[in-house]
Amino acid sequence: MKLKISYYGDPILRKKAKPIEEVTDELRKLAEDMLVTMDENNGIGLAAPQVGRGIRLFILRNYEELEDGQIRLTEPQAFINPKITLVGEETQVDTEGCLSIPGIRAEVVRPLKIVVEATDLDGRKFTEEVEGYKARVILHENDHINGVLFIDRLDPKERKALEPDLRAIKKKYHTKD
Repeated sequence: MKLKISYYGDPILRKKAKPIEEVTDELRKLAEDMLVTMDENNGIGLAAPQVGRGIRLFILRNYEELEDGQIRLTEPQAFINPKITLVGEETQVDTEGCLSIPGIRAEVVRPLKIVVEATDLDGRKFTEEVEGYKARVILHENDHINGVLFIDRLDPKERKALEPDLRAIKKKYHTKD
């Protein structure tokens, strides 16, 4: 089932998400619905706060380059209660966007390599050393569960230049309760 996206201006996007106590069928169903939502919105990653759930869960797909130069999305992967345990010193700049901040893309500096520990949907803990684009997506989604948006990582002048667009997103999507 496709879920409703929480857009810039929704307070849940600025809250630190709560740890998940146990992997349940309800959590697996949420991850499945998040995947549908992410895929239908052409996303590559999606964190639970982006669909109104304040828990430490995100999902993603990675890009895989085929021999003929074509790009294919990998099987989805869930990260429950992730922890970034190592951050490489080397960084890279790449363009990021966000389903919760539609229409805005900006260059963000992120570490090239990380090590992440998390739990999967079967309740198994895993550790993964990741680099390149997948590391960037994990860091972006991990920021979401900590109440941080990619625009917070921009140079202050760049961030200020986006203010009119951010106000327009708030006006368009944010409904007063």
